Amino acid sequence: MLPDTEHTPRITIAGASGFIGTALCRELARDYPVTALTRSQARAQTPDPDTRITWRHCDLYDLAELTHALKGCDYAVYLVHSLAPSSRLTQAAPRDMDLILADNFARAAAANGVRQIIFVSGLMPDTFRISTLLWSRREVEMALTAHGVPVTILRAGLVVGPGGSACRLMVELVHRIGIITLPPNARTRTRPIALGDLIRAIRHTLGTPEQYRGHFDLGGPDCISYEDMLRTTARLLGLKRRFLTLPWLPGAIVALGARWITGTPTALVAPVMESLPRDTRLKDNPLQRFIDQDAIPFEQALNDALDHRRKRLLPNPRQPIHKKTRAELRQASRVRSIQRIIQPPGQDAAWVAGNYFRWLGSCCRPFVKTTVLTDPHSGEDTGYQVHLRPGGLMLLQLERDIQAGTKDRQIYRITGGLLARKATQRGRFEFQSVLGGRYTMAAIHDFAPSLPWYLYLWTQAVAHLLVMRRYQRHLARLAR
Repeated sequence: MLPDTEHTPRITIAGASGFIGTALCRELARDYPVTALTRSQARAQTPDPDTRITWRHCDLYDLAELTHALKGCDYAVYLVHSLAPSSRLTQAAPRDMDLILADNFARAAAANGVRQIIFVSGLMPDTFRISTLLWSRREVEMALTAHGVPVTILRAGLVVGPGGSACRLMVELVHRIGIITLPPNARTRTRPIALGDLIRAIRHTLGTPEQYRGHFDLGGPDCISYEDMLRTTARLLGLKRRFLTLPWLPGAIVALGARWITGTPTALVAPVMESLPRDTRLKDNPLQRFIDQDAIPFEQALNDALDHRRKRLLPNPRQPIHKKTRAELRQASRVRSIQRIIQPPGQDAAWVAGNYFRWLGSCCRPFVKTTVLTDPHSGEDTGYQVHLRPGGLMLLQLERDIQAGTKDRQIYRITGGLLARKATQRGRFEFQSVLGGRYTMAAIHDFAPSLPWYLYLWTQAVAHLLVMRRYQRHLARLAR
């Protein structure tokens, strides 16, 4: 709970257009001015009936833009997950995108003197075996805490509320299938939490970083299996369903079937499937004891999230703008490509950037050569040109952003060349050290190719990915 002060604190919510973010905006806006950050131009341009909520378009991959967006922010809530595409073509693993976004957010928050970041993470198992999804959440936790801003981490399991992807998956399965086959780990038990209880927890910890710094496990009052949740869903919908547990049913087959039957994207099915393998045990903490007092049972939370007339879950608040957002991405025809590179000990992003461009010329010989651009007065490297052999045609020109660059972050603006669209110069190639120098993220953002789109997909895009994979292996050998 925010302390009483003469200055009214300003709260910024990143990832505000999701079902948690939308509900949180409504709750906090009753008492505080809220800035809701979204990557969707369509959502930012849609007026909000609550005048205390300011929707703002912000590209979280652009550190300068994000730093400007957090200006004047006192407290921030981070709800970003890279489950939906952010460009027409995305060559990146979700965990790599999440890591860059979290590192950018922590840097921008530190630059603006933000007093606290609250992050909704996932429940971590008491084992060394951890799913890819949960390890990504753990990396985001580490990235957010790496730049000095106090961080409150709320580790919650399945969040039950209108528009939630996991709840939608359960409702659609029960609605469409008469006999539901389940893997044996669907009987593992977890602690689903109602959206209202999660929002209570966020509100309670907001403004108290000294008391709630670190991570806190959160769950609802019911310790229940996924099979029992499906049975409860069927009962609330008034549907008779049979459930069969098959001892050797692979999780991959279940995920594929769920995707095909419900039409839910793989990016949304995978998190639910990855949370199945083992029982969840909450670590006792004061925040869990606080929400236990009036915690909402699973059945009540799900019942409140259902449209009983349609026998469906109430829609996700992002749904009305989903088509507009996809149309925006298609029209812009931009590319994002991110690769995680192991950073050799004692080196930094500046070293990796220089090494990459020098290596590129030798890697692609005899087809491509790279030329270093230097300042005639200082002799400092100012960028690179990539030329085609023979003939010397310039394919790309990249100019180093000297003012914005640091040893752990190098930015090269894509300013010319036959392969870059001339109408825009937002494209850039960034090298960014993360997690204390453990990795360098090599990322192309907002690149607009000049080739026809489908020709680009099967030529330049493939070539870039193959080159970056080879460079990953090259630097991994140096890092041994």
